[in-house]
Amino acid sequence: MNTIISFLQAHSTIATLVAYYVAISFTGSLPAPTAQSGMFYKFIFSFVNTLAGNLARAYSTKVEGSPNFQAAVNALPGPVDKPVVIVETPKV
Repeated sequence: MNTIISFLQAHSTIATLVAYYVAISFTGSLPAPTAQSGMFYKFIFSFVNTLAGNLARAYSTKVEGSPNFQAAVNALPGPVDKPVVIVETPKV
C-alpha cells in the first residue's frame, strides 16, 4: 500500500489527470433521462453533470435535442403515434 501512495505522490499531476478523465467519462456515459425516468435519476443526472462542468447538459430542457425525443412525445396523453415536429433554433 505504501508503494501505491508513494507512486501517487511522486506523479500527482498524472494521477489527477487520470482521475479526471475517468470521472468525465463516467459522467458522459450517463444516458439522458427519459419521460419515464424517476425524480431520483433526474437529480443524480443533473448533479453529476454539474459537478463535471457539463452545465449545458445538466440544465438542458430541450427535449428535441435528446435521443429520447420520440419516447417523450409518445408518453404524452393522446394519440400514440404523434407526428414529430422539430423546431430549428439558431445556434449561438
